[in-house]
Amino acid sequence: MLNEILELADYEIKRTAEESVKAISIELGGELAYEKTRADTYENMAKNLSVENECLKHELTKKRVKTFLYGFLTSSITILAVNGIIKMGANWQ
Repeated sequence: MLNEILELADYEIKRTAEESVKAISIELGGELAYEKTRADTYENMAKNLSVENECLKHELTKKRVKTFLYGFLTSSITILAVNGIIKMGANWQ
């Protein structure tokens, strides 16, 4: 009878331990799945930000070129206008 009780106790200890391991495994699996989802979300956000950053760099380059050309043309027109005024002044004399 004592052997039966010890065998039953041993069986229950093993069963309880297995259930505990299963429960912990399920809990950890859920946490890992959640962390994987978060990591994937952050990875997608990083990719989107990288694409947006490249677009902004391209826009900035275009604006710098336009600003340079505007400055160059404005300077050229000013020089031509001043040169024309100087020539007109020379004709008056």
